[in-house]
Amino acid sequence: MKRLSVKQVMLYVGGILMCQISWMGCFPLIPAFFTAVCLEDAARGALCAAMFIGIVLFVPIAAAVKYLMAVFVILVTIKLFEWAEGRCTVICAASAASIATFMMALSGELLNVRDASGIMVSVIESVFVFSAIMIGTRFVDFFMQMSILPQREDTDHYQEVRLVNYADSFSGLSKIFSRMSSVQKGFSAEQMGKIQNELTGTLCMNCNQCALCWDKEESPMYSYLAYMLQSLQRTGEPDEEIVVQMQEYCPYTDAVIQESIRIFEKARLNLAWYNRLLENREIIAQQLDAMAYIMEDCANEKNEITQENRQMMAEIKYRARERGVIVQKLHLYENKEHRWQFSCDAYAKNGSCISMKELTKAVSAGLEREMRPHRDERALVSPQGAVVVFEEDTCFHETHAVARMVKDGGRVSGDNYSFLEMDDGQMAMMLSDGMGSGSNACKESELVLELLEKFMEAGFSEETALKMMNSAMVIRGEDDLYSTVDICSLDLYTARCNLYKIGAATTFIKHRDYVERVESSSLPVGVTHRLETGNTKKQLENGDFLVMMTDGVLEYLQEEDPDLAMCEIIKNLQGKHPRQMADAILEEALERTGGKAADDMTILVCGIWKK
Repeated sequence: MKRLSVKQVMLYVGGILMCQISWMGCFPLIPAFFTAVCLEDAARGALCAAMFIGIVLFVPIAAAVKYLMAVFVILVTIKLFEWAEGRCTVICAASAASIATFMMALSGELLNVRDASGIMVSVIESVFVFSAIMIGTRFVDFFMQMSILPQREDTDHYQEVRLVNYADSFSGLSKIFSRMSSVQKGFSAEQMGKIQNELTGTLCMNCNQCALCWDKEESPMYSYLAYMLQSLQRTGEPDEEIVVQMQEYCPYTDAVIQESIRIFEKARLNLAWYNRLLENREIIAQQLDAMAYIMEDCANEKNEITQENRQMMAEIKYRARERGVIVQKLHLYENKEHRWQFSCDAYAKNGSCISMKELTKAVSAGLEREMRPHRDERALVSPQGAVVVFEEDTCFHETHAVARMVKDGGRVSGDNYSFLEMDDGQMAMMLSDGMGSGSNACKESELVLELLEKFMEAGFSEETALKMMNSAMVIRGEDDLYSTVDICSLDLYTARCNLYKIGAATTFIKHRDYVERVESSSLPVGVTHRLETGNTKKQLENGDFLVMMTDGVLEYLQEEDPDLAMCEIIKNLQGKHPRQMADAILEEALERTGGKAADDMTILVCGIWKK
C-alpha cells in the first residue's frame, strides 16, 4: 500500500504540472489527464483538489472557468455511468471529456463573437482530448501496475522440498515392505519336517514300540510317513495304499492319521494367516507408493509464471476495470501439460454485481488464451469480493447419457455408474457391476465407485485409485462379494482416452465408419491383492461415441458372438445424441431377449465434439 500511495501522489503532482502545458491558448491535457487518472479510481477527491490547484495557479481566469466546468462535467458523467451500468468504459469517458471540452470552448467562443478559427481550434482540441485519453489510460494503468505484482515467497519452495522429502520417505517404506517374503502357496521342506517332528513327538514318543519303528535304519516308517504327509498336503486325505502298508508296522495307524489331519489343519490355518499378513504388507506398500505419488505430484503440480507475464497481468487489470471489476493479487500458473491457470481477488465496483462472463472475457483477452471459470465458481462477481480461479478452456466438449433396466422380479439394480468431472479437463465415466443382483450387489458396486470417486477427486491417477480401492476391498473381504470396474478417463484437451477394465464387459467405440471394441480378461476387484490394471489408450475424433455396458446386456443377446452382434447394432444406429443411442441399444437388446431382462442392464454412452 505504501508504494501505491507514493504513485498516487506522483500522479497528483503530475496533474498540477499538466496545467502549465498550453497550445494556442488551450490546455487540452487538463481534461485528458484528469479523465485518465479518474478512471483508475485512485482517490478521486484528492485528484480533483490537485487539478483545482493547478488550474488556479497556471491557467488564465477565462480558460480556468472553462476547464473547471469541463472537469466537473467529466466527473459527473463518469459517476452517472458507474451508477447506471456499474462501470464506465474508456471510450465512454473519452467521448464525454471530448464533448464537454468542446461544448465549454464553443460556449466561450460564441460569447466572444469571434471568427470561425476559434471554433476550428475547439474541434481540434476535442479530438486531441479523445485521442489522449484513449492512449493515456494505458500509460496511467501501466504506471500504477509497475512492480506491484506479488513476488513468489521462498516458503513455497520450502514446502515443495518438504513434500518431496516426505514422498521419498514413503517410497522407502514401501520398498521395505515389498522386500518382505512373498505369499507361500504350500509348505516348504523345512515346514514339512516340523510337522513330522510334531507328529512323532506327540504320539510316537509315548508309544512302547517307538524303538522298533524309528531306531532301526531299515524301518520303512520314514518313507511311509513322508508319503502320507505329502498326500495330505496335495488332497487333504491320506493315500489308502500307504495307510494299508503302515498298518503292517504300526498298530496305531488310525490315531497317527487323525493326528496328522489335525496338525495339517492347524498348519494350513497358520499359513493362511501368515499369507494374509504378507498380503496386508503388500497392500500397505501399495498405499505408501500412492502417498508418495500424490506428494510428488503436489510438489511439482504447477509452476508460477506471474513475474514472467507482468504485462499480461496489467492487461487483465485494465480490461477488468473497463468492465467494472477490480482485480488484485493476480497469480498465473503453468502445469505439467503447459496449460495455464489464473487466480485473483475480484470485486465489483460501485456496489453492483457483474457477470462472471464479463470477467472471463477480460482474462481471456489479457492472457491471449481461451479461459473458463473453474467449475465451482459463482456466476456473479459481487462487491464483497472473492478469490476466483480460471482454467485454460478445453478444445472438446462431451455429452453423456445412461439407459438401464432392473432384472425381472428385482427392485434394485446391482449396477452403479458415475460421471466425474475433474479440475484438469478430465472427465471420468465409471461403471461397476456387483456380483449377482439386488441390494447386496448394489451396495458392493456403490462402495467401489464411491471409493474411486474419493481417490480421484483427491488427485490420484486412475491406476493408483484402482489399486487403493482394490486394497480396501481385499482388506474388507466380506461375504465373497466382488464387483467389476469399467473406467474411461477422457482428456477434453486432446480427446485421448484411457480405458481401465477390471473384469468388465466389452467397451465399444463408434467411429465415423466402423465400430472398435476393447475387451478385458482380468478378475473383478477384491479377488486378489495383485490387481491387473490393464490400460488401453485410444485417440478419439470429432463426433466419436464411446459405449460402455454391463454383461447383463451382452450375455443374453442369444448370439454366437455377442460382441460382434453389438458392433452391428451400434454401427446401424441412426441417432446422433447419446440419449437416443443408449435408449436404442437397450431397446434392441430387449427385443432380442423377448422383452425379458435376465440380469441387470446398464448402458453408458458418451459423445465428444470439437468446440
